[in-house]
Amino acid sequence: MSVNPTREQTRESCIEAWMLTIIGDGGVVRMDDLHVDKIDEAWKPRECWVKSGLEAFRIALMLRDRHHLPFTVALGFSLESSEYFTGVDFQNIAELVEKLNWVPPSLYLFDPGATPHAKISDAVIRELKPHFFGATLQSENCYYIEFRQAQSREYSRSVFLEA
Repeated sequence: MSVNPTREQTRESCIEAWMLTIIGDGGVVRMDDLHVDKIDEAWKPRECWVKSGLEAFRIALMLRDRHHLPFTVALGFSLESSEYFTGVDFQNIAELVEKLNWVPPSLYLFDPGATPHAKISDAVIRELKPHFFGATLQSENCYYIEFRQAQSREYSRSVFLEA
């Protein structure tokens, strides 16, 4: 008799397979990410991106700890870009949702001490309070990054959680 996995088990299996794969094949160095819409079809709609991103982050932290993996887990939210420097232009989650671009949130793994902003030169980084996303969230760092990529006229903007 076969047992159908629960939605939680399916999500865990997807995130676990991604984590173990990129650890083994150099994907951590390449910054291979996992978008939430690839974890669960139910997470495709834009209106659930923040909630699904935070749930994926929680699962990834649990799996990292379960496997005793020496990596930082990060969750990245991509915001709308602009030709002009914008800065932090949101005060709460509802305002953040309005600033999201067309890319669903992504999970990343980083070597200890390496973070997304360490890989980007000339970035403007603003620390946000980790409890911005909720008091129960296990996060060591939360920050906003804004930078202009080479050969681009626009500033890219992101929000990252790390633990």
